[in-house]
Amino acid sequence: MPPFTFRTTTHPTTPASIGTPIGSSAMEALIDQPGPVELETVGSDWAAPLSGLLNLKAPEAVQAGLKNHKEPIHIYAHVLRHPTHGFFLIDTGVSKRFVNDPAGVGVGWVLRKFAGIQQMQARPNTAEIIASQGTPLKGVILSHIHLDHVSGLPDVPKDVPIYIGPDEANASLFLNLFAQGTNDRMLQGRPPLEEFQIPPDPDGKLEGVIDVFGDHSFFAILTPGHTVGHLSFLARTPARPILLATDVSHTRWGWDHGVEPGTYLWNRERSHKNLVALKALSDRHPNMVVKAGHQP
Repeated sequence: MPPFTFRTTTHPTTPASIGTPIGSSAMEALIDQPGPVELETVGSDWAAPLSGLLNLKAPEAVQAGLKNHKEPIHIYAHVLRHPTHGFFLIDTGVSKRFVNDPAGVGVGWVLRKFAGIQQMQARPNTAEIIASQGTPLKGVILSHIHLDHVSGLPDVPKDVPIYIGPDEANASLFLNLFAQGTNDRMLQGRPPLEEFQIPPDPDGKLEGVIDVFGDHSFFAILTPGHTVGHLSFLARTPARPILLATDVSHTRWGWDHGVEPGTYLWNRERSHKNLVALKALSDRHPNMVVKAGHQP
């Protein structure tokens, strides 16, 4: 590990027990056909600096005259219902305990003071989302390990498996100085994180894809840039395919104009490349619904 860097978390990891590699062309041949999963998106209100959410130095943003301000956003939990595998959460929403007692659930002092946790509106909170399903939560699939995507973990039962992208837990960055301890404490007492095994896309359109349940219903797409192991997702629902772009693009404006996040990313070139690749995927499938990471 390079000096003065810290891992995202020291919590143990293990290869995921689910997920089958598939080429992007094979996925695309299937996704316009009606599928068996249901996907519901639930959001809690928050706000964040636009300079973090969007690259204000991009030519498109400069031409539009965009300036930094507090941008209204949502923290999402996506409820995935599979007819045989059951109920999963894609990202975790916001726990009421996380907002009301961040120290009590393990959030470190720096994040408590500067991350804007007290402005999060946990309505509905993660416990309410889970209870509303009337069936046990079978797993949590994280797009990445950032505070606003694990902020519902205090409401997730300790024995529920958590799935992540390749190298997401082990990424070594200086900024993890402020997050590693918090992530470790919030994951304490849980089983090892299950890391998806995603080889390079043989078709070269995307970085890599897996068929999560092995039945062509739900796909995880490797889209590093925002973080090392960042994931986006594609679901085949009865009505149409739904692409969860997650934090490849935080905002609707960023998606529409092809502008990657601002200061909130690990690698700008990879982030922009994967945003362009997902937009091209969307253009090839005009019936697809696209959901950005933090705005409708």
